[in-house]
Amino acid sequence: MKSRKLPKGFTLIELMIVVAVVAILAAIAIPSYRDYIRRSQRAEARAEVLRAEGWLERFYTENNRYSNNAANTQNTVFSGIFTGVPAGTTTRYTIALTITNGGAGYTVTATPTTTGPLNGDACGAYSKTNTGALTYNGTGSRCLN
Repeated sequence: MKSRKLPKGFTLIELMIVVAVVAILAAIAIPSYRDYIRRSQRAEARAEVLRAEGWLERFYTENNRYSNNAANTQNTVFSGIFTGVPAGTTTRYTIALTITNGGAGYTVTATPTTTGPLNGDACGAYSKTNTGALTYNGTGSRCLN
C-alpha cells in the first residue's frame, strides 16, 4: 500500500475568497469610520464654540458689551484666544467672531478648513449667536447630533 501525501497550504481559490471577504468588510468599515471621525471633530468644534460663548458672556458681564474697541465692531482679545480647533496642531476648524448690534450681540462660527480631513464635510460651518440660535450652513442630515 502506498501512502498518499496530502498537500500543505492554501489553494488559490481559498485565498481569493479571503481577499473578497476582506474587501467587502473594508468597503463597509472605512466610510463608517470616516463619518465617526467627522462627527467627533464637529463635536470638538461645537465644544470650542461653547467655550467661546462662555468667555464672551463673562466679557459682557465685565464690560457691558461684547466688543473691546470704540467702534463696537470687533474683539481683539477674542481673536488672540480662539483661533482654531485643535489649537497647536493641524487646524480642522477656524473659530471666528462677528460683533453685531453695535456691540450688543455676536455670532461665533466654527468653519471647517478647506484642506484636511474635513474637506467634503456636508455639515459646513457651525454658528451660535448670543440668543442661543444654532445653525449649520451645510446639507448634512445629522449635523446637530
